[in-house]
Amino acid sequence: MALIEFIGHLLEQVDEETQASLKGMTLEQILWRPTEESNPMAWLAWHIARTQDLRSSHLLGRDQIWNADGWHARFGLPADPANTGRGNNDADVSALQPESVEAVATYCALASGRLREYVGALGPGAESDVIDNPEGGQTPLGAVLNRMVHGGLTHVGQLMYVRGLIERRHWFSR
Repeated sequence: MALIEFIGHLLEQVDEETQASLKGMTLEQILWRPTEESNPMAWLAWHIARTQDLRSSHLLGRDQIWNADGWHARFGLPADPANTGRGNNDADVSALQPESVEAVATYCALASGRLREYVGALGPGAESDVIDNPEGGQTPLGAVLNRMVHGGLTHVGQLMYVRGLIERRHWFSR
């Protein structure tokens, strides 16, 4: 398996595990915070998707789904294309108020699909290409993809952990 293909597989797993973590949950459950300083499931899933949307849209030269398709309104947030959740404080986290679990799941699927579309079109060795980083400067594409995989898997683990706390049991999707 080529490296780019492996990265695509990992990103697909991030989406599958995000969707599985949200399945069967209520809006009240995904907005629950274990402590006042903790992130709820809705915010964690949104953060994964926002990061994927921002970076893949930048790499594809397209408008972000978040703004172009009005998803910000469905989450009760302003149309700030730079807000991916990075650096959010407790008030910012609390401000996220999605209209439904389905809205969260759908936005996550759309953002993941766009990122996987981009990765799926890459050729062997593309991870070495130097690109304009969405966060500024230039960087190897592999470094951007690494952050996407690392961040996605990290936050999916957090989603599973918070779901386990909500259900008061060990929770794993498989």
